[in-house]
Amino acid sequence: MNQSIETKKMIATINLLAIAIVLDVVLSSIPGLNLSMPFGGKFFGLSMLPIVLIGLMFGLKYGLISGFIYALYNFGVDYIVYLETLRITLEGWTGESWGAFRIFLLILFDYIIPFMAFGLSGLFKDGLNQKVQFVYAFVFVSLIRLASSTISGVILWSSSIEYASSQVESGAESPNIATRLFAFVGNRLWLYSLGYNFIYIATTLATTLVIGLLIHKRLQILNRDYFLAK
Repeated sequence: MNQSIETKKMIATINLLAIAIVLDVVLSSIPGLNLSMPFGGKFFGLSMLPIVLIGLMFGLKYGLISGFIYALYNFGVDYIVYLETLRITLEGWTGESWGAFRIFLLILFDYIIPFMAFGLSGLFKDGLNQKVQFVYAFVFVSLIRLASSTISGVILWSSSIEYASSQVESGAESPNIATRLFAFVGNRLWLYSLGYNFIYIATTLATTLVIGLLIHKRLQILNRDYFLAK
């Protein structure tokens, strides 16, 4: 590949990854756009869009690397400074031990797989040329994220929702969307975890896909003029 084209792709990847992080930081401070589920999961995770675009424009390698870096960023923001406090808090809530292996599973299913999934858009090589493939890419990466987050909800967070529900039943806490959903599905963990994660993943998918389709033509022109080797 032409060296200058490869360099342009690397620079553009870095810029898009930076945009994803800035979006995450900025939107987290804007009322309305910073809405999230009670136990994690942002309704408008617009930072997904730049990383999906990296995969679509530059391929699987760039997409997966970017998704991995973004996963590390998210874990760092959420936990790394307070990891010991997190462990103590979770053990107090759930009555279960949160050792190294359990935290490893948390990192894998809540961060590495879901955010690296964004880079799997690189599998859809015609995504910038065909809108149908463009839509498929967004839906596919969201389904991978949903599967990983659902598994996490069952194997890692089941005690948390059970504890929260018991607090609501005792009158110690007010019900929220998570506890209401848990009660609605008859305390079935798989259905609860699937429904809980589907809510915020679906809203994020809808928001990012609409924006992506609005700029689809511009992305085609940009990719053709600047990143395709002559």
